[in-house]
Amino acid sequence: MGDASVTISDVFSVMNNQGALGFVDQSAVGLSAQNMFGLEGLHVFNFAAALTTNSGNFGVSVQYFGDANYHQTKAGIAYGRKLSETFGAGLQLDYISTNVNEVDAASAISFEAGITYSPYKTLEIGARVFNPIRARIGEAFPDEEIPVLFTIGMRYIPSDKVFVAIEGEQLVDADLRIKSGIEYHIIEALYMRCGYLSNPSMFTCGAGLALQGLQFDFAAQFHQQLGMTPGIGILYALQ
Repeated sequence: MGDASVTISDVFSVMNNQGALGFVDQSAVGLSAQNMFGLEGLHVFNFAAALTTNSGNFGVSVQYFGDANYHQTKAGIAYGRKLSETFGAGLQLDYISTNVNEVDAASAISFEAGITYSPYKTLEIGARVFNPIRARIGEAFPDEEIPVLFTIGMRYIPSDKVFVAIEGEQLVDADLRIKSGIEYHIIEALYMRCGYLSNPSMFTCGAGLALQGLQFDFAAQFHQQLGMTPGIGILYALQ
């Protein structure tokens, strides 16, 4: 779906929008993996878990990028709460580290926050900010900055089988990135998705298969010069 995720409420809201985490109605765990452009060393692994309670929802997440020689890790603890039937807000504390094998390692602490709002039954709006305090990796990597990221998006749900999502992602000192996608719920167990991202320009497609609490997702991004980025995911809803 072109990575348009700021308005979607599921276990990966722990990473995408902590405000949407408040609308998750079932505890769940999720895993996903990507191999960027099929290149060795450009692996992305994500783990997310959400726990629903009467006092709001809690979550943990870990993202790993790289390989044994160079990798970046981001781990977070999140809390999201539905403040009304139409509005939710959340906050996450992040630990971010960079490690270069046999050279050095450094880390930093930052935070992110998100909100979600549904003014109509068919429309949802979400927003997220990451690292607004402009935290930096330690002295070992003085030139490496942790990005400051702002995201705002909307999702239009014309029926229970289709929704369309679009969002803008703004890195400080970079061009605006547009993410967009559409999901079609073909039958009860099968979802089809496609999307588009800008800067760089990439088209995406994917499918989801839901079976008794388990959901399997398959996706791919296509870059004109660099090629395809395959991805897989699995989500398990706890009974």
